[in-house]
Amino acid sequence: MNRTRFVALVALFLTATSHAWDAAGHMLVDQIAWEHLKPEVRERVAALLPQLDDSYNQHKPYNFVTAGAWMDDMRSKKGYAWAKWHYVTLPCSDAATPVEIPEPPNVVWAIGQAMEKLKSRESAVADDSQALAMLMHLIGDVHQPLHATDRDDRGGNGVLIHGVPFTDLWPGTIPNLHAFWDKSYRFDLRDGRIGQEWEAPYEVERPSAPGEGIIAIEAAKIAARFPAESLPDLAKDQTPESWARESHAIGCKSAYPADADPSDNTHVITLTPEFAHVARDIAERQIALAGYRVARVLNELLAPAK
Repeated sequence: MNRTRFVALVALFLTATSHAWDAAGHMLVDQIAWEHLKPEVRERVAALLPQLDDSYNQHKPYNFVTAGAWMDDMRSKKGYAWAKWHYVTLPCSDAATPVEIPEPPNVVWAIGQAMEKLKSRESAVADDSQALAMLMHLIGDVHQPLHATDRDDRGGNGVLIHGVPFTDLWPGTIPNLHAFWDKSYRFDLRDGRIGQEWEAPYEVERPSAPGEGIIAIEAAKIAARFPAESLPDLAKDQTPESWARESHAIGCKSAYPADADPSDNTHVITLTPEFAHVARDIAERQIALAGYRVARVLNELLAPAK
């Protein structure tokens, strides 16, 4: 086996746990959602979310904005059993055929499970808090294009890249296309190169309540760029299946550089600033959509019946 092929295989192994949006991306989704929650829903979620296990959050209680990161924070726990819940494998093809959602477990199924748990209103508070955090996180996940797109490369994990000034990759992660898309809302064209526009807060710097810090500032910018009334997608079929198909279409069309050969994972691709600029626009729009949809789902599920 040649050295280049070996590096590629190592990358596939080390990046198998790449996330959909990083923690800051999920917090952006939640901050946007918070601004569109009904007052009575805000009250209910504010009571539920501090019940979450905070062992992997510096023992700081979760709030609505940070709870979207809980499901990924828990990956550090031994025996983590939810790895397949974060994505759905939908292969890209040249044929314009409808994509079929595969058998569970996958993110489409997991969203449905969390919705049913909250809808039942018969479970324990701890179970409701967990279902709520999962629902928030997974709706964010399904809007990351490479969590619903695959070219036999683990959703872009096998596409090695160069030219992105990552500052917060997980230890041992080799730069790859999936990792770029997790953080693509923070990269853009700057002085002819790809630059990071702002730094994600570390765990100790996470907001202690909605509306605080860099997350609130950047979420407001995204919501201003992509207000709900400007997004026709929000008027379409509102199901986890339809969201996955939307992301799949974006992933197949726009998530891969033109020179990314799906049959060759040995070539390291240098991402262009132009590609990063387009990716940031797509990512911010998807984050806005996810935020509005989280709010809509929670308002429907948790608002007291009249």
